[in-house]
Amino acid sequence: KLDIPDESPLQAVVLADSYNRRFEVLCADRPRILLPLCSTPLLTWTLEALSLSKVKQVFLFCGVHAEQIREFVEQSPYRRTLDIQCLSSQTARTPGDALRELDSMGVLNGDNPFILVHSPLVSNYDLSKMVDAHKRRREADPNYIMTLGVGQGGSRRHPESPIMLVHPPSSRLLHYASHPLVPSTPRVAFPSHLFTDPFPASIDSYEIWSGTGSSGGRGGYRDLGVDICELDVPALCTENFDYHDLRRHFVNGVLTSDLLGKKIAVHLVGGRQRKGEGRYIERVRDTRTYGEITRDVLHRWAFPLAPDLNEPGGTQYELRAGNVYIARDNVMLSRTTTIRGPALIGPASSLQSNTSILRSTLGTLTTLGPNSSITDSYIFDNVLVGSHCHLDNCIIGKDVVIADDVTVGRGALVGDGVKLGKGVQVPPWTRVGRERWRPEGWEEGDEDQEAKTLRILGDQSLGFIWPTEEEQPSSDSESDGEDPYEHPRNKSLLQLGRSLSNLSSSTGSLSTLSKASSSPASIASDLDTSSDEGYGDVPSMSLSMALPTTGPSAEFTKEAQLTLERGYEEGYDVVNIGTEMGLLFPAYNAGVESARKEIIGFVLSKIPLAPGGGAAGVLGESEALFKRWKPIFPKFTQDYTALVLDMQAYVVEKRQEMGGWFGLVLRGAYEADLVDEGVLVRWRDDPRARGEGQGDAGAGAGEGEQEKWVEVWKKGKMYVDVLEEMESGSEEESGEEEEEEEESSEHE
Repeated sequence: KLDIPDESPLQAVVLADSYNRRFEVLCADRPRILLPLCSTPLLTWTLEALSLSKVKQVFLFCGVHAEQIREFVEQSPYRRTLDIQCLSSQTARTPGDALRELDSMGVLNGDNPFILVHSPLVSNYDLSKMVDAHKRRREADPNYIMTLGVGQGGSRRHPESPIMLVHPPSSRLLHYASHPLVPSTPRVAFPSHLFTDPFPASIDSYEIWSGTGSSGGRGGYRDLGVDICELDVPALCTENFDYHDLRRHFVNGVLTSDLLGKKIAVHLVGGRQRKGEGRYIERVRDTRTYGEITRDVLHRWAFPLAPDLNEPGGTQYELRAGNVYIARDNVMLSRTTTIRGPALIGPASSLQSNTSILRSTLGTLTTLGPNSSITDSYIFDNVLVGSHCHLDNCIIGKDVVIADDVTVGRGALVGDGVKLGKGVQVPPWTRVGRERWRPEGWEEGDEDQEAKTLRILGDQSLGFIWPTEEEQPSSDSESDGEDPYEHPRNKSLLQLGRSLSNLSSSTGSLSTLSKASSSPASIASDLDTSSDEGYGDVPSMSLSMALPTTGPSAEFTKEAQLTLERGYEEGYDVVNIGTEMGLLFPAYNAGVESARKEIIGFVLSKIPLAPGGGAAGVLGESEALFKRWKPIFPKFTQDYTALVLDMQAYVVEKRQEMGGWFGLVLRGAYEADLVDEGVLVRWRDDPRARGEGQGDAGAGAGEGEQEKWVEVWKKGKMYVDVLEEMESGSEEESGEEEEEEEESSEHE
C-alpha cells in the first residue's frame, strides 16, 4: 500500500461541534463528541462506522475543546487504519461557517465526493454504498451535487422529522420542509410549479416522505444527517454567506434557485430494520436520541457492534440473559442486586445489597449504595451513589457524588463533578452544573440563580441550577431566521424522559401523487377537507389518497390496547391518549368507530365486578372511571347512543359476567355526566339494543346471540325506566311548585 498510495481516497468530514445547547451542562469541560455511550466515546463509535464504510481520510472539524479531541485521536487505535486530521476554528458558529472554512483550507479532494457527518454516528451500514449510488447518478446528470441519507423503518417519531417531496424513479429531492411536532402545522405547502410545470417533463409522480409510518406497514422516514457532497457544496456556502443551516438554508436555497441549476438526491437506507442486516444508522443529536440509541445497541440492533462482541472501546463484557452486559473486569454484585435489561455494568463497579438496575448503563468505577435504584438512566465514569437513592430517566456525568436519600427526577442532567447533598430532591428535567451558567451579559452575583440553587440543592451540595432546554435562548447558530425546531415547546420534546405518547405526529406519512391517479381538483379537495382542529395540538397531514375501508385489523387492535394500557398505567392525560388514538386509527385504516369501541371497551375492562363494596363499589368505580375518561369521547362520537351500544356490545361479546351489573354501569355513566337521560332513553328504545341488526351485514344476531343482547338490555332498561320515572316525577313536582308560586303571587 505504501508503494502504491491511493491518490483519491474516500474522505469524510465530521462536525465535532453540535452548534446547539442540548448537551451543554454535560459538555462544560469536554466536547459532546467525547461523551460516552455504553462507556465508549461517541467519536469512537463514529470512527468505527466510517471504518466499516471504506473511508481512508477523516477530517474532524472542531471548535471548543479541540485540544481534547486531538489528544484523544493521538491515543486512538484508529490512527493505524485511518488518516485522521483535526481542523479547529474558534469563529465557526454554524455548520455553514464550518464548510466555508473547510473550503478555504483546500484539503478536500475534488476527484471524489466526500461524506459529511452532522452528528456522532452509531452505524453498521456501509456508507460507501451511498457514495457509489451518488457517483452513478452524477454520471447520468452532473448537476447532482449532494445526496441526503434518509432512513426508513422503525416506529419512533422525532420532533425534528422533516417532510420531503421526492420523485421516486430518479430519487430526486424536490422539496424539503421542517415539520416540528409543536407548534402544530395542520397543512404542508408545496410550490405549485412542482405540479403544474414539472422539470423535466418525465416527472409525473411524487412521494411525500415524513416521519411516521404509513397504513401499508412501512415505517416513517428520517433525515440521517449523513450527506454525500461534491466540492460544489462548500463552494456554494462560500458564495452565499446567508447559508448557515445545511437544511433550512443550503438545501432549500439549492432547491428553490433557478439560477444555480443544481440538484439534490436522496438515498434510502431501506426498509424495516432487522438485527444483523447492516442497516442500522442513527445519530446522537439530543438526549432523547442518546437514550434511544443506547437501548438499540444493548438490544443488538447495531450488530456486530455489541458490547460483548465488537465494542469499539475495547472493554470485555459478558452477555447474560435479558441483554444484560457485565464487564469482566472486577465487578462486584451483591446477591440481592436486581438487574433487568437492557443494561450495562462497567468495569470496577460495585453494587451493594438490595440495589436495583433497570434498563440503565453504568460506567467504570460506579458505586451504588444499599437500597438504591437506577431506572432508565445513564451513569458516566467514577460516580458514587449513596444509600436509599432513586435515579429515574436521567444522565449523571463523571466524578459525581450523590449522598444518601437523594432523588433525581425524570429527564434531569447532572454535569461532571457535581455533588448532591443528603436528602436533595432534584426536580424533573432540571440541569445541574459544576460551575455557574454564564450566558452572554451575565453579571457576577446573580441573586435569582443563587436563590434557586440554594432552594433546590441546599447548602450541602456543590453545583448550580442551569436553565432548562425550553428556558434557554436559541443557540448562536440561529443567526438567520427562526428555526421551527428551536421553538421552546418543541425543544422540550428533545429531552430524555419526555414521552411522545401524549403528543404524536401525523399518520399520513407517505402519499403517492400521480397524473393518472390524482387530479388537481381531488388534491385540492383533500386539502380543503382537512380539519384545522385535528386531535389536540398535533400536526396532521391532509395530502393523502383515499383507501377502501376494510375494517380494523388485528395489528390495530393490538396497538390500540398497548396505547391505552400505557397511558392508563403511566397516568397520561386522557385528552392526550385520545390524541394518540386519533392518529392511530387512520394509519391502520380502521375507522373512528373502531377507535371508539376500543376506548370504551378498555374503560369497561377496568371496572372491577367484585370489589369490597359490592354494588356500591361497582357504581363508585364506574362513575370514577367514566369521569376520568369522559374528555376523550367528544372527538370520537357525535351520537352518544352509539357509545352506549358499544358498551353493550362489549359486555355481550367480551365480558358477559358484567351483564348482571349493566344497569349500575349505565348509572355510573349517567352520574359522571357522560350520558344524559335522553341518550339512555333513545338507547332503550333502539331496536339494535335488543340485538336487531347486530349480526353480519346488519342481518341481525343469531337466536342465541340475540338472547344475550336482550338479557343485557333488560338489566340496563330497569335503570333507565326508574331514571325516566324519577325525572318525570321531578318535572311534575317542579310544575306544581311553579303553579303554587303563581297563585300566591296573584293573591298578593
